Amino acid sequence: MKNGKFDEGEATLRLKMTLEEGKVDPVAYRIKYVPHHRTGNKWCIYPTYDYTHCLCDSIENITHSLCTKEFQSR
Repeated sequence: MKNGKFDEGEATLRLKMTLEEGKVDPVAYRIKYVPHHRTGNKWCIYPTYDYTHCLCDSIENITHSLCTKEFQSR
C-alpha cells in the first residue's frame, strides 16, 4: 500500500476482530492520493476516523466520548 502499487479504493487494511452478526472487520487504513499539508506526497495511506477516534481520545485522556448515531451500526 505504501509503495503506491494500488489505486484508491482497491485495497484497505482491516482490523481482525471477532465478528458479530451483521458486522464486518473495521477498516483502519485506506489509500488516498492527496498531498498532505506537512508531508506532501510522501505518504498515500491514511488512518480512518473510526480507527483514530478512540486513539486520540486515549492520548488526550478523554474518558467519555459522545458520538452521533451515524456510527452506531459500526
